[in-house]
Amino acid sequence: MQAKATITTCRNGKITRSTEECFVTPDTGSQERDVVNIYPKLANQQIDGFGGAITESVGYTLSKMPLPVQKEILDNVFGTEGLRYTLVRTSIDSCDFSLSQYEASSAPGAPFDLRHDETYVIPYIQAAQEVCPETIGVMLTPWSPPAYMKSNGERSHGGKLKPEYYSAWAEYICRYIRSYQAHGLNVVKLSIQNEPNANQLWDSCLFSGEEEKTFLRDYLCPALQSAGLNDIAIYIWDHNKERLFDRVREVVDETTTPLISGAAFHWYSGDHFDALRLVRAQYPSLSLLFSEGCIEYNRFDRDDQLQSARMYAHDMIGNFNAGMNTFLDWNIILNSEGGPNHAQNYCDAPILCNTKTGAFEKRLSYYYIWHFSHFIERGARLISTTTFSTEVDAAAFRNADGRMIAVLSNNSAVSRCVFLRLEGSIIKVLLPADSIASVEIEI
Repeated sequence: MQAKATITTCRNGKITRSTEECFVTPDTGSQERDVVNIYPKLANQQIDGFGGAITESVGYTLSKMPLPVQKEILDNVFGTEGLRYTLVRTSIDSCDFSLSQYEASSAPGAPFDLRHDETYVIPYIQAAQEVCPETIGVMLTPWSPPAYMKSNGERSHGGKLKPEYYSAWAEYICRYIRSYQAHGLNVVKLSIQNEPNANQLWDSCLFSGEEEKTFLRDYLCPALQSAGLNDIAIYIWDHNKERLFDRVREVVDETTTPLISGAAFHWYSGDHFDALRLVRAQYPSLSLLFSEGCIEYNRFDRDDQLQSARMYAHDMIGNFNAGMNTFLDWNIILNSEGGPNHAQNYCDAPILCNTKTGAFEKRLSYYYIWHFSHFIERGARLISTTTFSTEVDAAAFRNADGRMIAVLSNNSAVSRCVFLRLEGSIIKVLLPADSIASVEIEI
């Protein structure tokens, strides 16, 4: 057995990365403390990939950077030495991370105009494809139907889709998908509504479980079928974890099971890893997709990069261990203010760009995400683990080639030795204080 650990630390604002061989010894039974057990034969869900969002704000920010820097940034996200993302999420019409609110068609019978997408979204997904060795899969998500279709007559402040527009909205979504396909983009996933339980100051729309089920079953899926788009994977909920299981129970029944690929979720209401476990146990055929999470500047200290990075590692490890298949971060980059955002809902991103100087900063969160997405291949399987303390979060994976990856996050301000126990061997890993490690294991 051979093992090597790649470790990232941040000391006094300086981020360092190192790789070292690990000491492997036979398991004599004497090591009892600080053990992470790894069970390679206990394989769980398949990992379907990693990605992030290219919103209008992302594209606009990239457009303000010099062309060579644009490519460098995209290579850091989609290239083989970077995050190795293969998935992109973006909005149908505007979201809060848009320069302004917009709609492709704002009145019945009005022309369908995708100028916003064609300026700042589609070209940058295409540019990402140029550096990504795999075909990028695109997930589309609406934040709001056009204002004229809604009960409150506006894109913001919730409101509901009027029943008389269910059919028109389904056709609108199909037209959006076909427009993206006409630009050569591989649309593979669709969620029905972003945050259907949130009345926001920005683009939003409320759907109860029964309304989401009715729209899905009686309008959206028939429209997709008629348009020849029945191969698009449909995800329900797309909101926080605390009500994930409840929404799945409301929407999934014998009439909708064949129509639904999975449930999407966000992290803004806390861990709720057991909500994922409930869905995984009760609805094992559903894919669990993390579709959004970010560090909100109105809730967290933007300068505490360690706290932000730890949030990512803790949530990713907890979600994977609870059954998550896919990880999609929110905006892949933003400007140095955490925008632009037409609602001033500024947030952090793994890469922040100074559009005045043309320089960019890879935040510590970028490096923490890298410890997952760079090593864990699409098609990998989560393998079972047990760990000894909440101070060290751990998850393990087996890639298709048999290589195993253990991700360890040291959440304490002291260094410690961790002992990975598997297949009759002990692998000693020295975790510095406030660090994350990816351990590559070959038997």
